[in-house]
Amino acid sequence: MIGRRRFNTLLAATAGWVAAGSLGTAGAQSQSRGAIYASVGARLYRIRRDGDSLVREPRPLILPAQVQEGWQHPSGRYFYIASSDQRTSTARVRHHYLNAFRVDSTGDLQPFGGAVELPHRPIYITVDQRGEYLLSAYSFPSSLSVHRLNADGSIGDMVVQRASLDAGFYAHSVYVMPSNRTVVLPTRGNEPEPGVHTEDPGGLYLYGFDNGQLTNKQTVAPNGGLAYRARHADFHPSGRWVYVDLETQNLLHTYAIRPDDTLSEEPLFVSTTLAAPEAYRGGQTTSSIRMHPTDGRTLYVANRGRGTEVFRGETVSNGTENTIAVFSVDPATGEPTLVQTIDSHSIAVRTMAFQPDGRSMVATSPEPGYVRDQGRLVTMPAALTLYDIQADGRLAYRSTLQVDTRGETMFWCGVVRY
Repeated sequence: MIGRRRFNTLLAATAGWVAAGSLGTAGAQSQSRGAIYASVGARLYRIRRDGDSLVREPRPLILPAQVQEGWQHPSGRYFYIASSDQRTSTARVRHHYLNAFRVDSTGDLQPFGGAVELPHRPIYITVDQRGEYLLSAYSFPSSLSVHRLNADGSIGDMVVQRASLDAGFYAHSVYVMPSNRTVVLPTRGNEPEPGVHTEDPGGLYLYGFDNGQLTNKQTVAPNGGLAYRARHADFHPSGRWVYVDLETQNLLHTYAIRPDDTLSEEPLFVSTTLAAPEAYRGGQTTSSIRMHPTDGRTLYVANRGRGTEVFRGETVSNGTENTIAVFSVDPATGEPTLVQTIDSHSIAVRTMAFQPDGRSMVATSPEPGYVRDQGRLVTMPAALTLYDIQADGRLAYRSTLQVDTRGETMFWCGVVRY
């Protein structure tokens, strides 16, 4: 545990961070407004909408290390951010943190308590449905941990696990099922490298969850987990289905959730996320997957096109899809139907942030890249792309805010309800 004095020292560079007002008291269910935040390295900027444009506030909140992921307490009063210097430091010893913030009545974040050190880089965090525990997923070594949350929202001690947990290869996210009895850990595995190593299979690892203790419950890995790059997941609000995107396969799998919180061994439905899957090129993947925040009738998946080719001596995009895929969800069967793929106006969207009222969304591209446009070499900067969400769930493009990351990464974007 890092003491308050050292944590405040780490935050000292936030000389101009947004001043916090009084702590909001409304519960999460009544919070219809959302403050958008996007990180560049260790800096966390608030993003405001001005008409059909996005504006980035000039004074960031600064974390101890590069922002990895954020998650809000179910009460809405607290927000947690994971940070790490794993990808930004050349030092032999790396540092990884969990940080707690209070959410004030304007959506600003106020740090409190000490930062908690983690054993590895946290690629994803979540909070259980009762707001009693915070769970962290680690890619390497593939694993997860549980921390108690104190009554005041601060981060407590790590829960020592009594069971030996199977966590597969390269965990990429972690979720607590709506019942709060089961935890799901999607693991991406790894592609084979000829002459280096064979393929590491992916899978969905399910654990029983009781009083902070995890126990092995089920592993879902079609075809033994080969060519199964499970990345992220989201639940239907009915609690009947879970949707999983497969990263390098550009597929969406739909699984039934059984009464005992296990999943169907095979997906009920397998859907492509691409407008033209027959034109697949190398470097095509998915990233985030999100249910519509209010209606349960629409699902969104980001398609990342990072494949390259050489053009006039420069490495440029090879024409892979950079889009947001929109699926209409059948309320009776859970089946998703692809109804739209819309240009992301950037390269390789990693995260999507939805306003709580479900009327708009911001997609975030973390880094710049080059594309070929009508015979010219064009730079596509990192960007935040604003969409309005129409009544049928489809997206309508509004604008793009280009961001000069100056060699850093806009790794995370999310919404803080208030």
